[in-house]
Amino acid sequence: MTLVRLRRLLLALLVGWCFCGLARAQGLDLSELPPRVDLVPHLQLLLDADASLQPEQALQQADWQPAMSQPLNRGSTAAALWLRLDLVNRSSEPVTRWLALGNPRLERVELHRFDTEEGRLLETQRAGMAYPPSVPLARGMDAVFELTLLPGEHSRLLLRVESRTVMRLRPELWQPLAYLDQEQNDDLLYLLPTGVTLGLVLYLLANTLARGNQLLFLLGLWLGLGATYDFAYYGYLRRYLMPQGSELAARLPHLLGLLSNLVLVVYMQVYLEMRRRCFWRLFFPACAILLIAFSLNTLFGDLRWSIAISALFLVLFYLVWPLALIQPWREGVPYVRAFTLLLGCVWVFTVMRIVATLGYFHTLGLAVLYAAIAFKVAMAFVLLYLVARYSVSESRHLEAMQAEWLVAQQIEQERLSQAVRSRSAALRQAAVAADEAARAKGELLARVGHDLRAPLTAIMGYAGRLEEAEGTLRQRALAIGRSAREMLALINGLLEYARIGVQPDALLPQPLYLGAFLRSVAAQASELAARHGNRFEFRLEGDLPDVVALDAKRLRQVLMQLLHNAAEFTRQGRIELLVQTRAAEQADPQALPQLIITVRDDGPGIAADQLPTLFQPFQRLGAGQSHQEVGLGLAIAHQWVVRMGGSLKASSAQDQGTTMRIWLPVEPSDETTIAIRHLMRQDSRLPELRAEGRRLWLVDDSPAVRELLLADLTGQGFIVTTLADGREALERLSAPQQQAPDLLLTDFRMPGGDGLAVLRLARARWPDLPVLLLTSAPEVLAGKEHGFSAVLAKPVSLAELRLTLARLLGLTVEGEA
Repeated sequence: MTLVRLRRLLLALLVGWCFCGLARAQGLDLSELPPRVDLVPHLQLLLDADASLQPEQALQQADWQPAMSQPLNRGSTAAALWLRLDLVNRSSEPVTRWLALGNPRLERVELHRFDTEEGRLLETQRAGMAYPPSVPLARGMDAVFELTLLPGEHSRLLLRVESRTVMRLRPELWQPLAYLDQEQNDDLLYLLPTGVTLGLVLYLLANTLARGNQLLFLLGLWLGLGATYDFAYYGYLRRYLMPQGSELAARLPHLLGLLSNLVLVVYMQVYLEMRRRCFWRLFFPACAILLIAFSLNTLFGDLRWSIAISALFLVLFYLVWPLALIQPWREGVPYVRAFTLLLGCVWVFTVMRIVATLGYFHTLGLAVLYAAIAFKVAMAFVLLYLVARYSVSESRHLEAMQAEWLVAQQIEQERLSQAVRSRSAALRQAAVAADEAARAKGELLARVGHDLRAPLTAIMGYAGRLEEAEGTLRQRALAIGRSAREMLALINGLLEYARIGVQPDALLPQPLYLGAFLRSVAAQASELAARHGNRFEFRLEGDLPDVVALDAKRLRQVLMQLLHNAAEFTRQGRIELLVQTRAAEQADPQALPQLIITVRDDGPGIAADQLPTLFQPFQRLGAGQSHQEVGLGLAIAHQWVVRMGGSLKASSAQDQGTTMRIWLPVEPSDETTIAIRHLMRQDSRLPELRAEGRRLWLVDDSPAVRELLLADLTGQGFIVTTLADGREALERLSAPQQQAPDLLLTDFRMPGGDGLAVLRLARARWPDLPVLLLTSAPEVLAGKEHGFSAVLAKPVSLAELRLTLARLLGLTVEGEA
């Protein structure tokens, strides 16, 4: 009886197996499937070692094997994997299912659907990181294909999978709504711990900015890269940033994993103070260098080779580095036990993921995945707790330090207050003493100046009367007078040198025409140079400002002292006065342009040993100087230049001449700031013109100059039309039906158009019109074909202006024949 029952059971199993095989041979019926079906028991597998087979060739291969007998986790491999599945729809309505491979990191997946009866290729779909999503609703997280079979339709599916990253498959067949529901659950499962981790990262980075702690920064960077790596590993980075697929989408997850491990290496080296330990001091930097090399190769080199080699290296690294925690554990490094526990969990999950990458696991399993997610959340809160404890400890330590610092500051403040009080009292006494000394010095200088000049005045007076005598008495009187004048010059120099220290603010800068001032100095210097047969040269280089604010009296004194010295020691030579300008530095908004004034001669020069003391008082320039020179001129000149904010330097060599150079900051100004009395040169006698009815246009941007010339010219009978600037003049010249004036008087530098523009337009309209230029820089046009009828320099000489107008217009000058 027992044998009969056993035979019946074996017969039933055999019949069931035959029916199952027949059903499998006929195909998987889509109409009878649950919402989710694991396809591994229904698949046939073919390994294409060199990834060269075409779909038709793959179907004809004889070595297809059940997928249950072969692992679907091949790791990082150069081979292609072919999967075969037969589907049928035995219902009376079309059926749609989604085929998902369960791995968001597959690069290239091709689905070829054939008609089982005719063997005809019906369609080809592509998915993976290299392509856009084939099913838009699936949002690109996984390699998903949409399959729709008509009623009674039989199809054979042929899947070709090729990937340089990780060849790990979990093929499943889904109802679309069930897949979307599961995808939402997965999103919540993956993104929640990632969001918690990123929140912790932001907290750590905020603490880093507040405390400047290197460990907190490295910890936050490690956690941030780890969260980003998970974000890319599960396909979210591709979904949101690279939905159309790209080469970078395949490389980026592995690159982020390597960078995360690189930061972990640096963090361990800093946290565990590995520089104090011989072996680990070399081990961790070497690991960091290798990880950098693997990262560069992952980004630019062979990805499959990089994944394989770096995975082996990381396995070895994770096997070795726990040994580095032994010594810090013994030494009691703060939080080293919690740190070891956390890194131990990281070690377990990372090693499992690396081993799966190498192809030794079919899958990590949902239990391991959920454990990893739970661990991440727990790790985030534990780290948050440790950071909070660390922050509290640091805060208490900081409060203690602040209390000690406040006490020390109070003590130091009391000491400084006492020192300030005593020093202030001493300074007040010193200030009173200095004021008394300055007042006494001023009174002494005034008394000495009066007492010394009074007898000298008498001596010079009597010597002057004796000079009227004849013979020897006259020669002696001349010597007395000469000596008295030398003595007076000496006294004046001494008093001025001493008075500079008593009156430190004796500068009176006023706006003036720079060119006119320099030309007047050059005229005086030319007379000085001619006394000993010297040739004088005066040059202006660069774009000098027309009007500047400076103390003309003191600058003239300095320049005449330098020119006097050059003329005194040079015979039959050359003396040069050169003026240049240097623009203000743009980096300093307070900087002023500088005048560079050079006085150069080819005289006997100055010995090298005398140059360091040249500007000290009572230093003689050389043995050949006249006896009245006592060495105060250069000292006074140097003091005035320094007082004006500049510098004076000398360069010379024996028998090669001397060069004195002044660097002087000047403040540019304009004609509107010049006092009326400085706008014109004083003339002893002004010629009178007969200009009744003559029409004259006056173009100048300075209201003061226009008013001055308008008053003078209308007094001579001119009908004057004033124009405020170059723009107004050009508009007036361009206006139609404009009657030509008898003469046009214009300034040179004006807004809206300079004097040359006014000249060109005026001559273009009235070729014979006389145009008179009035400028503060006539040297700009010197030696050039400018076309002006005449050029006069500012400040204005009314006598010269009237005579020029008379010459250009053929006017009669009263008093001339």
